[in-house]
Amino acid sequence: MIAGESIVSAAAREGLKCLMLKSFGPQIRGGESSCKIRISSKKVSAAPDTLDVLLAFNWNDYKRFGSELELKPEGVVVEEGDSESPEPERPIIGPQPATIYKLPLTRLAKETAGTPLARNMVALGAVSELFGLPDKEMKHSIKKMFSHKSAQIIEGNLKAYQSGKDYVLANFSKPEKLQLRIEKNLEKRLVMTGNDACAYAALLAGCRFFAGYPITPSSEIMEWLSVYMPAYGGTMIQTEDEIAALGMVLGASLAGAKAMTATSGPGMSLMTELLGLASIAEIPCVVVNAQRGGPSTGIPTKSEQSDLMQAVFGGHGDSPRVVIAPADVGDCFPVMREAFFISEKYQIPVIVLSDAFIAQCKASLHKPDLSKIRPWERARPHGIPVEDYKRFEYTPTGVSWMAIPGKDPYIYRAAGIEHDEKGNPTSEFAEHEKMNEKRYRKLKFIAEDACFMRYYGPKEAKVGIVTWGSCKGPVREAVEILNTQGLPVRAIVPQVLFPLNTDKMRAFFAGLEHLLVVELSYSKQFLNLLKTQLDLPAGTAHYGRSGAKPFAVSEIIEQIRKIAG
Repeated sequence: MIAGESIVSAAAREGLKCLMLKSFGPQIRGGESSCKIRISSKKVSAAPDTLDVLLAFNWNDYKRFGSELELKPEGVVVEEGDSESPEPERPIIGPQPATIYKLPLTRLAKETAGTPLARNMVALGAVSELFGLPDKEMKHSIKKMFSHKSAQIIEGNLKAYQSGKDYVLANFSKPEKLQLRIEKNLEKRLVMTGNDACAYAALLAGCRFFAGYPITPSSEIMEWLSVYMPAYGGTMIQTEDEIAALGMVLGASLAGAKAMTATSGPGMSLMTELLGLASIAEIPCVVVNAQRGGPSTGIPTKSEQSDLMQAVFGGHGDSPRVVIAPADVGDCFPVMREAFFISEKYQIPVIVLSDAFIAQCKASLHKPDLSKIRPWERARPHGIPVEDYKRFEYTPTGVSWMAIPGKDPYIYRAAGIEHDEKGNPTSEFAEHEKMNEKRYRKLKFIAEDACFMRYYGPKEAKVGIVTWGSCKGPVREAVEILNTQGLPVRAIVPQVLFPLNTDKMRAFFAGLEHLLVVELSYSKQFLNLLKTQLDLPAGTAHYGRSGAKPFAVSEIIEQIRKIAG
């Protein structure tokens, strides 16, 4: 992972577009791991289908990830060994490597850094020299990676890195076809994961309270905020469980703070009852759910889009909420700022559905445009006689004045029991009906106010795709490839999934002859959610499967060609 992160950091400093997808074993501790890196001067939206280069430190560990690490027919392998080493068993799935580079990684690491642990730095130097990675930036990345270590350790790693470069220069010729072409004067780019971006964006949106409990793959949001939130006058608390986390978030929000938590599927299940409390008491809050393979513990280190129905409908009673989803790492910035805008303006819980792919994917980004943040301060009462204040007053938008205890001279009950306009408990049918209508009335305005969608491909195309979340990446690349090959295709990626702006969806459907719905869900959750909100065109096709492995671009292309005939 350190080698991969160093490559991505160096490439981003050169202004290149890059993406790194991590993969861990399900034990969620030290052990086997892999990472896939894609680097280009052009935009990259998805992980690579196949690999140009495979760097193998341990072929036994490779077996765990072999189905995810398929080589191209002309692919290259870099491995431990030398000319005198016996040939190892290479359990490679798919085409065998066209070229194999053997390097004495462990020996060089011991000779230069004094420890075999530095063999990843030797490999990093070798890969850098073989494929034309920027040397100055690679060294900068190594120094930054080990900046918290002693000068001796930093120097040892740099020597190990250089030994890998020197060994390649002395023993191999470079593969010309795989040389990285770097354009000059490109703007340096930020490097962060989706979790980093969610945390950073929340801070920029005004979040000043976070409570959470660690869970893969969302824990880094809490870790990031624990470092940076105090400097902005905020508070971060690690709670005893997810129930306590959301309870604290609702308490902080009631007291006037913009507040959030982050979790994954099992934690979301525990938060369900308190989401109902946020809904009936109309308390703003933001909950990030970085989805993983389920059910139960499932596959905690892999991505899936199977929490969608839980996010929209999870809970007892009629409890409106908003569900919004980023489509890539950079998208976490606008999605998180929109989540806080919606939550504060409409006094409603907002669930941000990320997934493991986005959460732990590391990507290079342009600096976020802070001018696009839509700040919003919740509507507080003023000039109203205390005895006339109605916290849950029926209004045209469903949004009522929300007094902040201790700051405003108004008192009301904020409880989970049904109530009248002043917050007094009631069990009358008429009041319950009116309050349900009031709370759901907000959704109509949210669908219009907070609608943002991504569009790809020519408007006149007769073949269309609807997808969401991290599926956007392979779908976008598939659309681009098919259009260059003469098959016009367009795609739409709604990001406010509930309430959906049905007018814009119908406008996209107009003129289509074929429509394909794409999702990483075995039980067709996205397709079924679309059907609850609008009529799909006749003959709509669906392509979905279980998660744990992202869609390949070629996989999407194959499905589009099937429906297009």
